[in-house]
Amino acid sequence: MINIVQKLSVMLLAAFLIAGCASTDSVQSPDGASERPDRGAAPSSEGPKAFSEVIKDDFEKDEGLFNVYKDKSTYYYEIPDEILDREMLMVSRIAKTADGIAYGGMKNNTQVLRWEKRDDKILMRRVSFSNTASDTLPIYEAVRNSNFEPILATFDIAALNEDSTGSVIDITSLFTTDVPALGLQQGNRSQYQVRRVDGNRTFIEEIRSFPENVEARHILTYDAQNPPSNSDANTISLEINHSMHLLPEEPMQRREPDARVGYFSASQTDFGTEEHRAKPVSHITRWKLVPKDKEAYMRGELVEPEEPIIFYIDPATPKEWREWLIQGVDDWQVAFEEAGFKNAIYGKMAPTDDPDFSLEDARYPTIRYFASPIQNAFGPHVHDPRSGQIMTSAIGWYHNVMRLLRNWYFIQTAAANPEARTVQFDDEVMGELIRFVGAHEVGHTLGLPHNFGSSAAVPVDSLRSPTYTSNHGTAPSIMDYARFNYIAQPGDGVTNFFPRVGEYDKWAVKWGYTWFGDMSLEE
Repeated sequence: MINIVQKLSVMLLAAFLIAGCASTDSVQSPDGASERPDRGAAPSSEGPKAFSEVIKDDFEKDEGLFNVYKDKSTYYYEIPDEILDREMLMVSRIAKTADGIAYGGMKNNTQVLRWEKRDDKILMRRVSFSNTASDTLPIYEAVRNSNFEPILATFDIAALNEDSTGSVIDITSLFTTDVPALGLQQGNRSQYQVRRVDGNRTFIEEIRSFPENVEARHILTYDAQNPPSNSDANTISLEINHSMHLLPEEPMQRREPDARVGYFSASQTDFGTEEHRAKPVSHITRWKLVPKDKEAYMRGELVEPEEPIIFYIDPATPKEWREWLIQGVDDWQVAFEEAGFKNAIYGKMAPTDDPDFSLEDARYPTIRYFASPIQNAFGPHVHDPRSGQIMTSAIGWYHNVMRLLRNWYFIQTAAANPEARTVQFDDEVMGELIRFVGAHEVGHTLGLPHNFGSSAAVPVDSLRSPTYTSNHGTAPSIMDYARFNYIAQPGDGVTNFFPRVGEYDKWAVKWGYTWFGDMSLEE
């Protein structure tokens, strides 16, 4: 009897365990049907619908590179077939941020994207140009096979456009779910112990389209165990703008670096050279300047460029410093004149009454003002990795750089410089200091690195000469860390204590920006 009971108990227990295991693999719906847990959206079996079934007449439409349609909180892209497989540069900037995570206006990410069509889907892929070879060579296929481009997102084609020359996709999920390439950087996620994006607190602010770019702005809210501020909220919210630009179909002509002239450069590994190795190659980073009147330029006349370099000053900049920052940009005009261009670069205030203008739009190089106690400034740029063409820049200007300048100028020049012998400088003095740093940072955005050797070219007695310092400044390059003239002594009569855009800077710009038409430097 005991054995029978034991056997029955074991059988019942086994049946219970089997039923329990089965319940973990299926979920009973209310009508009793069994269905798998959600493991991602299944492919649509219906295929694309008619355009009029998806895009209604009452949707908001914004025409541009991609036509953008809005239905309440849902957004659609209409991607022309002719744009598929073209490279696009996406510059992501933090527009608004929590205290402790960078500053509004800082770059968050840069990547090259390509939109591809695969059956009834559109793929968004990230493109790399680290390894290369001519597509006419057999090894090109080996390079492609070893540099497979990651697929960042896929979208069902909801419809073809009315003349079947483009695909319509619902883009909403790209900006309302956690796509790491478009959100908080991995280092911040680890540091702040980010768990997830909260979809209920994540929104698309706007998506706008222009002839060569699409601007998408969204608010991302993260659950975070260790946020940098408002710690009891366990929350980080950011507003990020993604500026996606169509890159030139024909990349700008490259210019190889020369060790005698300092330029930032982009590097690649070329597997298609005749050398018996994979050859490291590089090309300098520079803006594309083409003369309006090519014949006059080739005759040696100063000519304006087709597209000048214009830096827009952040309206958040205190009024007393705006003109000085503009002057720091304009100071480089003399260098571009050496390269044959007039009015090639200048600064101006960013418009506040133009609804199409945005400081985060990568079409507009900017000087962004940060409400920060950091004593610094920086001058970055974003370039086309295929050619080195600088596409945009956003100089970062920390409020407290003024404190650094005040200390430097006081310590280094007060002995021979009465205007530096005060705790609070006059606006004219501080303005000149801001102009100096502004010009230095603009130099970086033009492709010029630091030149720590230039100051060695100036003898000590020249730094004590009023004539020399008035005509040449304190170093042949404003990209040096020469700072201010601490050599001048009381009674020398020196009145200029600053570096300026100097002889080396003019030569470097001439070397990097002179237009050679269709000829390469080797020709």
